Amino acid sequence: MPNEEKIEIAEQRIIELKTLINHWKTSNISSRRSTADLVEAILADRQGTKVA
Repeated sequence: MPNEEKIEIAEQRIIELKTLINHWKTSNISSRRSTADLVEAILADRQGTKVA
């Protein structure tokens, strides 16, 4: 795997983790599945914005 691809994957993972941490800090959702669904929706929306 080329370094550029590794960097891109790592940067995407950092965004995902920051989003998850921010969600945990501001949310009272106790269900892990609900949390995962919300974070996935946020990330999908963010990726859709990048593509557009």
